[in-house]
This record gives sequence, structure tokens and C-alpha cells, in this order.
Amino acid sequence: MVQKIKIIIADDHHIFRKGVLSIVSESNSIEVIGEASAGNDALKLIEEKKPDIAILDIDMPGLSGLDIARKIKSEKLPTKTVILTIHKDKEYFDEALELDIKAYILKESIANDLIDCIIKVYEGDYYISSAISGYLIENKKLKDNKNGLDILTPAELEILKLISQNKTSSQIADLLYRSIRTIENHRNNICNKLGLKGPHALLLFAIQHKLKL
Repeated sequence: MVQKIKIIIADDHHIFRKGVLSIVSESNSIEVIGEASAGNDALKLIEEKKPDIAILDIDMPGLSGLDIARKIKSEKLPTKTVILTIHKDKEYFDEALELDIKAYILKESIANDLIDCIIKVYEGDYYISSAISGYLIENKKLKDNKNGLDILTPAELEILKLISQNKTSSQIADLLYRSIRTIENHRNNICNKLGLKGPHALLLFAIQHKLKL
């Protein structure tokens, strides 16, 4: 029997929580092991049940989703964090990146993004709603690499295009009939050429330049 991905859902809006439950119930590989309507309760659930993934609203009574992510990081808990939010503000997004949050999804996109996001995060990847790409502005790293596409090879551009679609290295390898190691080498080369550092930097760059790929 395949092990299910164990998640908890925390959001102070009952109807929205039920909506999330309805979406994840469509997948046989995901199991909801707890719900919370406040941040403190969510943290207690995470500490006690140690789910694979915690899906957290950014705004909750008591601890916010970002506060909980900070606690998870400081306590070195195994749970990976997915932030659900209505906020498209760059400040919230930047803070989420600093806390090494694995995914950042706009609530308006969950019907299309959530299950794919959970699976990718469980497999160790990062996920950012494509809907947020238009709001990732004034990022110095990306500004400094305005013309970075010009120095990439056709193979690297092809891989970057697939990364912008939230494809994992494994999925890209299958699509291009290459080994995962080859794809990882290309990813490292792209990062080195563009001076990108950090786990989210390449994905952010790809999303920002999606329309040019």
C-alpha cells in the first residue's frame, strides 16, 4: 500500500477550510490528519502529529502562517510549509522566502494548483503560483539579470521554460529524454551563469521571464 501524504489545514474561515478539504479529497495520495482555525492550535497540531505538510493561511488569530513557519524552522520540525494567501504584496512573499517556505499559493488559484503543489513539495521541490509572477517586481536579483537569457544555450532555455511551468527535474528529464543528473547539471550551470543563489532563485527567475521563453 502506497503511503499517503499526511497534511494539516489551518485557516480561520470554516468555509474556505472545507473548500480545501474538498479539493484534496480528489487525490487518493493525500490524507488530512488535522484542521485548525487559529495559529496556536495549528502549531500544536504540527508539534504533536508531525504531518508531512502544513497548509497555512497567512492571516490567522494568534500566530500567523509566517509565525508558524518561523517556529517550524527554529524547532527543526520535519513538516514542510505551504502558505495560502490572498496577499500579492512583495513584502509577504519576500518574508516567506526568507523562512524557506516550500510553497506560496494565492487562494484564487488553489483549485488548479493545490494538489500538484502538495505532491511537488512532498517530493522535495518548491512551488509558486504562476498567478503571482506578475507581482514579483523590484527584485534586485532579477533586475541585475535583465539580459540573462542572452547568455543561455538553447538547451538551457528549454529547461528554463519547463522550470517556469513548475516542472520538477524528474519531469523535465522524462520530457527531454535525459537523465535527472544531466538536468541538475544544466540547472546548476544556469544558476552559475546568472549569479542566482538560494533554493527559490531559479524558479523565480523562470517565472519572471516566462513570457520571453
